[in-house]
Order: sequence, then structure tokens, then C-alpha cells
Amino acid sequence: RQRRETIRRIAQYLIENQEDFLRRGVRFLRPMTRAEVADGIGVHESTVSRATANKYVQIPNRSVIPFSHFFTASLNVKDVLLELVTKETTPLTDQELVELLSERGFDVARRTVAKYRNQLNILPSTLR
Repeated sequence: RQRRETIRRIAQYLIENQEDFLRRGVRFLRPMTRAEVADGIGVHESTVSRATANKYVQIPNRSVIPFSHFFTASLNVKDVLLELVTKETTPLTDQELVELLSERGFDVARRTVAKYRNQLNILPSTLR
């Protein structure tokens, strides 16, 4: 019963603090830490970590995501990066992508863009 109550409190806290993400999508995800959630519900950070490990939640758009998505800061940047690359007319370099992301409010380094591009299986500009 106590485990269920802890998960419910974590979920309630996330719902209250991630309303834009839940209603509007991954671009509106506000990166949070497990420590922030723990402070918000009055438990230790390790309790939040254990309670959310290997657990999933269904969000309003009916997709099922792991609780860890709420603690992954790069999801919204990767979403914008993917959009920029799919809408490009000529291949953009990593530095050009950094500048476009900066215009949209994401302060990331060129090396970070290259890392995210690799994680998303996007080829470098010379091969696209």
C-alpha cells in the first residue's frame, strides 16, 4: 500500500508540474530532477529513483512512456533537432543547427548537437 501511495504522490507531483508537456507534447517538457520531485513530495531522492525505476505511465495522448522521460533533459531538444533536419532544404552543419536551436531557446554546444544527431541516427551534413 505504501509503494502505491508513493507512486501516486510522484505521479500527482509530475502532473501538476508538467501540465504543458502532458497537454502539448515533448517540446514543452520541463526538465526536472529526482531530487526536485523528492523535495516536492517530502521523501528522499533515492525513494523517487526506486519508485520510478522500470515503471511506465500512460499520458493523455494515450502513449505509454517510462517515468524516466520526466527526468531526461534532452528529449525536447532532440525533438526540435529532428524537426530541423527533416525540414531542411540543404543539409545543415552541426554549427548551423546550434544557431537554429539557440534561436528557439535551446543553448547547446556543437558537440552536443553531434551527439544527439548520432543518437537519432541522423547522418552528418556531408552525407545527407
